[in-house]
Amino acid sequence: MDTPYDLRTGLGYQLTIAARTNNADFEAALARLGITRQMWCVLVAVGEQNITAPSAIADYIGIIRPAASRTLKQMDQKGLLHRKNGQTDKRTTTVALTDQGRDVLDRSMPMALATRSAIDGALTANEQQQLSQLLAKLTSSLQTTATGV
Repeated sequence: MDTPYDLRTGLGYQLTIAARTNNADFEAALARLGITRQMWCVLVAVGEQNITAPSAIADYIGIIRPAASRTLKQMDQKGLLHRKNGQTDKRTTTVALTDQGRDVLDRSMPMALATRSAIDGALTANEQQQLSQLLAKLTSSLQTTATGV
């Protein structure tokens, strides 16, 4: 290798930095509400998308199932949601937001929309569409799935 490896020229590095930079303020606001970004994603999955099965929540937010299980347990302990075993099959679990979980989701939504608006405002509509298509292409070309949000 004639030239040293430059971390900053890699697309993966640039994507990571772009995501962290664009979400730093939002994640700080979530921390003030007492939740992580991953917890917020669960709140959205359950409260906005009506996804109630832990495995479907994991798939929706792009994490592995054991990570989803840990997050659901933490959120249950914080009083943000409750988990209920199935009536006929005790192996099945459904998840629902508590009033406190709904409140945190409702209070976080304006911050999420402001973050999305700021990110969208950095690009033209055409650039947003191009970037979205390129990211979808990049994601679909990978052989593994994401393990965190």
